[in-house]
Amino acid sequence: MPQVVLLQNNRRLSHAEVARARVICDEALGWVGHREAYINQHSLDRRFALPDANWSYDAPNDFVQLFRRISQSDSQTLAHFRGLTQVFTGYNLYEVCKGFGLRASTMELSANLDEVISARLEKQNHLFVGRWRKMTVGIPRRFLFKPPLLLGEVGHDINGVIVNSDTCTYQERINLIYASGLADWLDEKIKMGGDVRIVEIGGGYGALCHWFKQAYPAASYTIIDLPESLLFARLYISLTRPDLVTVAGLAEAPHGVRFVPNYMAEQLNERFDLVINTLSMSEMSEYQIKRYVDLMKRVWLTDRGVFFEQNQDNRACGLQCAEQVFKLEFPEHINVVSPRRPRNGSPNIWALSPIRLKARRLGGIMTRLISKIRVRRRNFYPESGF
Repeated sequence: MPQVVLLQNNRRLSHAEVARARVICDEALGWVGHREAYINQHSLDRRFALPDANWSYDAPNDFVQLFRRISQSDSQTLAHFRGLTQVFTGYNLYEVCKGFGLRASTMELSANLDEVISARLEKQNHLFVGRWRKMTVGIPRRFLFKPPLLLGEVGHDINGVIVNSDTCTYQERINLIYASGLADWLDEKIKMGGDVRIVEIGGGYGALCHWFKQAYPAASYTIIDLPESLLFARLYISLTRPDLVTVAGLAEAPHGVRFVPNYMAEQLNERFDLVINTLSMSEMSEYQIKRYVDLMKRVWLTDRGVFFEQNQDNRACGLQCAEQVFKLEFPEHINVVSPRRPRNGSPNIWALSPIRLKARRLGGIMTRLISKIRVRRRNFYPESGF
């Protein structure tokens, strides 16, 4: 097995970085605290703007309590940040197992944690080391997800990449973007116009954005999320990529990263080349999914943009299958298929006009174009005037 990477190997945050984190946490607390007033002031749709379904305050997950813990911004918690992000990935890095039934918000950060993590990694992380080796055969270095050695990242070091379950999760998404032809499509857009505009709905702890800004420095990247969740991405990006221009709210950040609370989404009257969602739409209410679809169709994708998503079918646990909604609403569809079933849901690309992508055959991944799926545009929300 390759060398184990532990907490003691991570670079410690400086006093200035901890101070920066505290400013970000105070900002996020303000977003949450002023949400109701903002919704009332702008006469926003509460069914869309407030947390719901798997992300509601009474849902059986840990994210509200975790937000409260992270927002205290003490240096010990920040140093173990990555061990507290299981609510987004479903995997607990320090227990080295699936996060089901575990509560990261109450995890003890003991003095001998490294010793415990090391033993667990040696016993349980070999599965992901083997999986990562297979899934990265033939992948250019630019398209490898490389977690920074900061904020409590742990795993095994393979040629400078810290490999764990989360690394494999995000590498799968990057592989799909690469093999589907989206990567080349983005390169061509940058070549022609000098920029691409990307918006990610539900940014998790910021990992996909981190990779995008390494692979596509010219990209202008926006993350829309619940303010409780947005805190994680804002901390991760700001602390691991201090070189990037980052802004909060609706002000633009050309070639940088912008963080937009979800209740401001309807005021984002801009066009994007690429909209991304992974996992979270199937955890929203059906009403919220359709509201985001309406924004894409009316505003965000009207200039030949595309929508890449990878969502699970969560109907068995009382939630949604977002793909079934998208099938009825987007006239153009590329289904990214693989002989080996993706771990993290069904990957698809949707658009309002014909899509021209040159797919790559890589590790058995290929794309199948389903075209001329024409649907009648419907009025989702007559009570809202849409």
